[in-house]
Amino acid sequence: MLVSGLSLDQMRAALIVAETGSFSAAARRMRRKQSTVSYAVATLERQLGVLLFERSDGHAPTTTDIGRLLLGEMEAVVRRSEEIKQQAKAAASGVENELAIVIDSLYPVRTFVEFLAGFAEKFPAVSLRIDIESMGAVQKSILDGKAALGIAGSFPHLPAGVLGDAIGAVTRLPVAAPTHPLASQTDGRTLPGRTLLDFIQIVVSDRSELTRGRDFVVYTGRTWRVADLSTKHALLLAGIGWGYMPEHVIETELEKGTLRRLRVEGLRSRNRVAMLVIRQRDRALGPAARWILARLIQSGE
Repeated sequence: MLVSGLSLDQMRAALIVAETGSFSAAARRMRRKQSTVSYAVATLERQLGVLLFERSDGHAPTTTDIGRLLLGEMEAVVRRSEEIKQQAKAAASGVENELAIVIDSLYPVRTFVEFLAGFAEKFPAVSLRIDIESMGAVQKSILDGKAALGIAGSFPHLPAGVLGDAIGAVTRLPVAAPTHPLASQTDGRTLPGRTLLDFIQIVVSDRSELTRGRDFVVYTGRTWRVADLSTKHALLLAGIGWGYMPEHVIETELEKGTLRRLRVEGLRSRNRVAMLVIRQRDRALGPAARWILARLIQSGE
């Protein structure tokens, strides 16, 4: 067996013969003479020391048992070789090998996902990494250079060295489970503001240093702090406390009645958080990052 002499061209010829069902059809697909394709496959078989196809006069070639196994391996090799060529071509043109994006947990990811199919088609060689963070941790990832782009909830001031463009807003609503005392009223009355002091507010904590120690829309000293929005969601559904949640996250629960909006004096009935796409001021973005940036800005117009 002369495995070292195997060529990608021979493997492609064998794969196309298997796919089309004949040497003549494979020759037409590859725009070659039939004899050239037959020779390439025969040479491959000779080097491997096994037959990939059974041939008989007047009948289409059929793959052998070992042929089906080896052709599966060859398909993986040929596909990987194409990926390597695409990566090399992309690198030569300045396209990133990997693009890291960090997204605030408040942001409706489905908005971002809507144009990722186009991204995969436009930049097939670029690996995409998406991280979900909360509050200042998004900005910290940008400042530390861990991500090229970030989608962040706005704060009064962006850190020095960070640029931001508005891409819409997220509406948050104060909610609790129907079994919770704050939501158990069915007559629509507004509760006194002091009522909030008796109950736990579930708050997403900030893991970064940028806004640690600062509270946003916190109404009581009785707080449970969690690291992510999904944990907060679960605690609210369990009736353990109350809190603000993005409207798009709890649409189904509001319709079903498993979460209810709260009516309390002094409590904002809705809280709009502006969303920004941010990046380092002095960091040059590659083509893939620029493509994503343009789509995000368009989505907020």
